[in-house]
Amino acid sequence: MDRFAHAFVSVLLLAAAGLASGCGGSASGLLTGSTPAAADGPGTLNNDDPAARPVAVAWTSARAQRCGFYFDPAKLRASYLAYESRQPGADVAKAEKTYDSTFKSIRERVAANPDYCTDTKSADIKKELTRHLAGDFKPDFPKPKVAESCGFFGCGGGGSSDDKWDTKKYWDDLSTRSGR
Repeated sequence: MDRFAHAFVSVLLLAAAGLASGCGGSASGLLTGSTPAAADGPGTLNNDDPAARPVAVAWTSARAQRCGFYFDPAKLRASYLAYESRQPGADVAKAEKTYDSTFKSIRERVAANPDYCTDTKSADIKKELTRHLAGDFKPDFPKPKVAESCGFFGCGGGGSSDDKWDTKKYWDDLSTRSGR
């Protein structure tokens, strides 16, 4: 290679290293999904937590109200609290307090975002709202995804970390894209 080619390759490697450094160490560990997950998500609450039911129903109700779904939030709340009162060892007062505080905080958080109601998010909200309106109040929070380190060339873009490398698929995809 001549000097120009060496210099060009060096510049490209430095640029790639700069882009990869943008990931820092933050890409490893837990990521919240999509969505839902997200800035308005239930935080670190999981489906097995005792407070998960009231949080899940209130979270869905506040998001559905923000996105303009046609339903009665007060009726959903009453239906949920009636369900909760029929559970063995239920603490309805605690469930009611958790529901109300969650509903209020989520409603305030999502109200500030004019681009909140995306098609994907609305589909997720509709699925959960339909389930809750039918009397199924089981929490169904998205499970956090574990991400591997970014690597040298940065984060994301190349499929999930569960995919195994397939050289045949790579070369087939490459030849398809180049039209050969």
